[in-house]
Amino acid sequence: MATRFGFDLRALSIFAHVAKTGNMSHSAEQLGMTQSSISQALSKLEESLQTRLFDRTVRPMELTSAGRFLYDRSTSLLQEAEQTSQAILQSDFAQLRLIKIALTDSIVTSVGRSLLDAVKKRAHDWSISTGLSHLHGHSLLSRNTDIIISDDALEDYADLSRYRILREPFILALPNDYNGPADDLNKLAMELDFVRYGAHSLIARGIERHLRAVRVEAPDRLQLDNSYAIVSAVSAGMGWTITTPLCLFQSGIKQHHVQIRRLPGEQLFRSITLTARKGELGDLPREIAQDCIAILRQDFLSLMATEHPWMMEFLTLGD
Repeated sequence: MATRFGFDLRALSIFAHVAKTGNMSHSAEQLGMTQSSISQALSKLEESLQTRLFDRTVRPMELTSAGRFLYDRSTSLLQEAEQTSQAILQSDFAQLRLIKIALTDSIVTSVGRSLLDAVKKRAHDWSISTGLSHLHGHSLLSRNTDIIISDDALEDYADLSRYRILREPFILALPNDYNGPADDLNKLAMELDFVRYGAHSLIARGIERHLRAVRVEAPDRLQLDNSYAIVSAVSAGMGWTITTPLCLFQSGIKQHHVQIRRLPGEQLFRSITLTARKGELGDLPREIAQDCIAILRQDFLSLMATEHPWMMEFLTLGD
């Protein structure tokens, strides 16, 4: 009986049986117990709850007001416990009950179908959401999400499994009609407005750190929320941006609608990693990572090899 609830399911079941029959001897016979063990279990229950559940001064004994309250609650509690037990006995746990996945927009657009196919084979139910990468990390750590596919691999936290899906370089995207310098970012910033990612995203933070490191000053005039809006703005001649091949691919904007150049100076990279808590999902995280890599190799990497072969030395799939 030493639980923080004041009772366990066995004691609750004995109490409910006696409360229903109103007779300890009948309950003992039906439960296959001695009357003294029934009486002892009820006394310990009352002691643990610090209240009287039965009025033993009358025959047959009756429930007190506290006993009536507990009996009403015990019905639903015991029913739920029985249903849970039956579900465990009858279920095939080769399939997981519910998988919750959070991922970056660029991944869901690029490998969403493959991801769904892998999850459906291994889970009875699932949910997939997108959003800011740092929120994904918080969601995984707080157990509101089971898997994240993100540019935040939560490297500072132990007890996580990580499978790198892609390492890619940052690149320049310029309007097609731009003929000015592209090998000097300060000069470029003087010629055209810089189209930024939203300040709260991890990709924006990485880009801004790089600009500060190479001492590039770009006025903060255009700040857009997603890759599609950013690449569309560049395609429309509104300015230039720093993005990644996958973000460009995910935007759906055709490659020839913008000029693609390598980032001048030291290369800047980002990694997309699948991260999950260790030991909870079996082989599912590794299988999903492998599926993501396979679809990226077939669709994304083949396109980059055809249209921008210089990128191939900078693009890496898997670890």
